[in-house]
Amino acid sequence: MYEDVLKQKLSDPEFLLKKYWIVQHIEFKLQMIELELSAKHNRTMIQKVEHRIKNAESIARKLVKKGFKITFENADKMLNDIIGIRVVCLYRDDIYRIADLLKQQKDFTLIKEKDYITNPKKSGYQSLHLIFDIPLVYKEAEELQRVEIQLRTVAMDFWAGVDNQICYKKNPAKMKTAELALKNYSTEISKMDKQMLELRRNAEQ
Repeated sequence: MYEDVLKQKLSDPEFLLKKYWIVQHIEFKLQMIELELSAKHNRTMIQKVEHRIKNAESIARKLVKKGFKITFENADKMLNDIIGIRVVCLYRDDIYRIADLLKQQKDFTLIKEKDYITNPKKSGYQSLHLIFDIPLVYKEAEELQRVEIQLRTVAMDFWAGVDNQICYKKNPAKMKTAELALKNYSTEISKMDKQMLELRRNAEQ
């Protein structure tokens, strides 16, 4: 019942319009950042940008996990990642260059920064998460929209995709083995990212 009401409100055209306006606004900012950085460093910085609006089932699971009732109001106020943007680049240092420019945007208010590259999760997950409040002017009213931007390398993105596909199958008999293997692979991916960065820096000298 709660999920049905949530699903109905999340599919409201005006609600979705606001979310997609913010997505387009962020993607435009990222295009400008790419132009600035690629001109400065003479190479492509951003390999791809993806977005998603969290669905009702995923929102309900997260609310329950956090100990909140499944309501639209709780989803809107308590969750930071209903709007999610993923930015993928080749090198670790480019992640921080892009992040610095995002944090310099006057209409972006940084709420939280979680660096899972410097301090990976126990699972081995690596990414830089930035949570912003961004103002939206709609029908003569201004309201803040919260968004989570994830920045990672191609290798980190590959690992996260495999982790999501394997570990969400929830096969208890095989989960422990898979989780251990993925954590070991995360270490190898981190080493490779550092080696690729060193390779690029040597080539630039």
